[in-house]
Amino acid sequence: MLKDTFTFQGPLGEIECLVEPNRSDNNAVLVMAHGFRGSRDSGGRAAGVAHQAAAHAAVVRFNFMGTQIISRQVEELRAVLAEVRRRQPGCKLFLLGRSLGGAASIITAAQDGALAGLILWATPNNLRFTFHYVMTEDEYRRLDSGETLHFNDERGECDLTPDFLTDFDQYDLLALLQKAQPLPVLVLHCSADEVVLAEQAQRNAAAIGNAAELHIFEGGDHSFTQYSEQAGALLSDWLGKRLKCGAC
Repeated sequence: MLKDTFTFQGPLGEIECLVEPNRSDNNAVLVMAHGFRGSRDSGGRAAGVAHQAAAHAAVVRFNFMGTQIISRQVEELRAVLAEVRRRQPGCKLFLLGRSLGGAASIITAAQDGALAGLILWATPNNLRFTFHYVMTEDEYRRLDSGETLHFNDERGECDLTPDFLTDFDQYDLLALLQKAQPLPVLVLHCSADEVVLAEQAQRNAAAIGNAAELHIFEGGDHSFTQYSEQAGALLSDWLGKRLKCGAC
């Protein structure tokens, strides 16, 4: 059973995984994938959610290696899943993705085909629209025309190369959600999300169909500032039900 932090060689370098030990007897693991320019800590909220979910499964958190290109993130996420399966054979494996990490999780789930469940936390399905919406018109135009953008702000330094956008074009996320079925999916979103509009969560749930459970928190923002604990409790309850009923 996973209990301690572990490090392994991923496709882009060493990946350190933090483990919140499972407080139950379930042979189950939840892997969490962070969002755009985020981290496995998410301002401290991720640790709280991990503690809640660990009532039913071990929880693994890690940092992507700095690249923002979604295909590279999928490579790393698949490597983490493979390493978890190697270290805890036969486990029921769940995947939680936040924002852009949720998009990477959709792609990974469709490719994997053997997950026990998927949680989409403030997750977009139209990536170009989302980044056009949150960037300035000038930033998006420059990136789309082939220029590299450099950011240096409170979240650190980051270079966005033009293939950040063009890489999106190979993925139809709604079609991939349908391909992943009958995978159970929990969709968590906030109605006042200022980055990923709540309509995207509704479209995600519609694409999934009967396997989807959709919860939209009234008035909350993209970071779930008001609702992180409530969403974590709901997620933990969903995990417990999936494992108890054996539907996964």
